[in-house]
Order: sequence, then structure tokens, then C-alpha cells
Amino acid sequence: MIVQTEGRIILSEMQQHTQTPHLYRTHIWEKEETQDFTMEYLEKVLLLPNSVFSLPVSSKHSILIIPFIGDLRVENIQIGPKIIEENNSFALNAEVYTEIHNPYQDEIVTFFIAKYSTLLPQEFNDISIQENKNTLLPINTSSWIGQFDGRQKGELQLSNPSQNILAYVVDGAFEVQDRLLHAEDALVLRSLEMVDFEALSNQAIILIFEIKPHTKRG
Repeated sequence: MIVQTEGRIILSEMQQHTQTPHLYRTHIWEKEETQDFTMEYLEKVLLLPNSVFSLPVSSKHSILIIPFIGDLRVENIQIGPKIIEENNSFALNAEVYTEIHNPYQDEIVTFFIAKYSTLLPQEFNDISIQENKNTLLPINTSSWIGQFDGRQKGELQLSNPSQNILAYVVDGAFEVQDRLLHAEDALVLRSLEMVDFEALSNQAIILIFEIKPHTKRG
């Protein structure tokens, strides 16, 4: 049985955009100033050929990079140059200046970035969704991605019985907790123990993030 919970749909046309001669950036979700979450925002970036995207420098923060179309070259003084293939994700510390390069001469690359106010392990994770259809693959301990055939159902057990989540439909259409989402729509849900979803189109792709509060000290 699907439990009805408080939620907010962020339709694609409601999301803010930033455009420059070199990129097109969609601000999918950002926490409010009064919210004490470890995840701060999720963005989608389309980067033109031979162009560079600079990540903000921020002490004690991390950036999770999720390629979607095309490989990326990421470079800073800590890790040097690294190639991130589109079937991998990579997390890095945001405390040093970092550049993301589109290495192609004539192709646009598309990727997602999520910023966290915690330090994530600087590591690659395999997210070969085409080879692992109809299942959610972990990106890290609090985020997942999956590609599903039409009418395939899934569920995700969350890390605690009262978790907030962000779901984003990368491609296709899904029903998440009885909410209909089309491509590039997002959904924020509160106080969940489990997420239930169903793909409504073939090769539909979904991202799910737990939105965790900071651990209180003392």
C-alpha cells in the first residue's frame, strides 16, 4: 500500500535557468535558507564543445558529478586531470578551485551536479544503468539512479523511517508515490520510510536523493 505523504512537485517549467555563451544551467532544486539539510542543491548543466564549467570553491563542502550524455574531464590541484565517463559518477571536495571540461570538438555534454555541506569520499562509482535495467544503482550512500522499462515497478527502502527525498525524472515518465512526473520534473517528499515508483515509458530514467538533516552535536 502506498502511503500518502506531504510533497511538492517542481515542474520543469517552474525551474530557473542560467544561460551563457558556453552553457545552459537548470536549477532543479535548492534548499531553503531555513532548512538544515546536508544536500544544498541539484543542477543540470549542458556544456558546449571545448567549454569549461567552474565549480564554486567552498570549505567543507563536496560536489557530486553525475554525467548523463558524454564524458567529462575534471581537474584541480588535488586530483589532477581525471576523465569521468558517462557510466560513472565522481565526488570531490569543493575546497579548491575545480574545472569541468567538455573534451569534445563538436558535441554537447550533459551532467548533473549536487552540492553537499559535508565531505564525501573522493571516488568513482559505476552507474552503468543500460547494463543493469530495472533496478536502482547506488551513486553514493544517499542517492540512486536507474533505467526502467515501461510498467516496471520499484521501491527504495530509506535510511530512516522519516526521511525526506528528492526524485527527478531524467527521461521518460514515472509515477512516484502516486504523483505523475514527466521528463525533467522533480518531486520533494517528506517523512517517508519507503519510496514506491512505476515507470510509465520505456527506457525511463530516474534519480532519487535522500535529503538528510545535519547531525546535531552535543
